Amino acid sequence: MDEDKLHSEISEISVASEENFEHRDPATWPEITDKPRCFFIEHRPEQDRREFFPNTLCDFDNRMRHFSSKWYEKIHPHGKKFVCTWLQYSNKKDSLFCFCCLLFLTTKTNNFSEFSKGFCDWKKLNPRIPEHENSNEHQKCYSDWKTLEKNLKEGKILNSDL
Repeated sequence: MDEDKLHSEISEISVASEENFEHRDPATWPEITDKPRCFFIEHRPEQDRREFFPNTLCDFDNRMRHFSSKWYEKIHPHGKKFVCTWLQYSNKKDSLFCFCCLLFLTTKTNNFSEFSKGFCDWKKLNPRIPEHENSNEHQKCYSDWKTLEKNLKEGKILNSDL
C-alpha cells in the first residue's frame, strides 16, 4: 500500500475516533470496532526494534529495568527461532500489549489486553509472556486474527458486512 493511501486511512479512522493515533503504538489506538480492527490487521503489527528502551524504577526492588527487543523472539526446544508478532511495545505507556487480544478479546481480564494499562513489570516478563501466549483467551484471539487476516486477503469480507 502506498504511503498516501495509508495516511488517508489513518486520518479517516482518527477523525472517526476524534483523536490521533499511531499505528505502531497500541496505547494510542481508538476504540476497536470492525473498521479499525480490519485496518490494523491489513497494516500488520509493527514492533519497535530499537536498541535501548526507557528505564523504569521497579517498585518492589528499587532497581531500574526496561523492555528489550529480545522478548519479541522465542526459541523452541528444537532450536528454531520464532518472532512473537502479537507482542507490541507502546512508547506512550512504556508497556507491552497483545495485538490480537486488543483486537478480539471481549473481556478485560488480562493485563496484556487493557488499553489503559498494558504490561510493564519487566522483571516478570518470564513467565508472564508464556502464560499469556498459552492462555485460552489469547489462543482464541490469535485464531480470530489469523482467520480475519486470511479472509481479508482473499476478499471474503465485504465493506457492507462491516
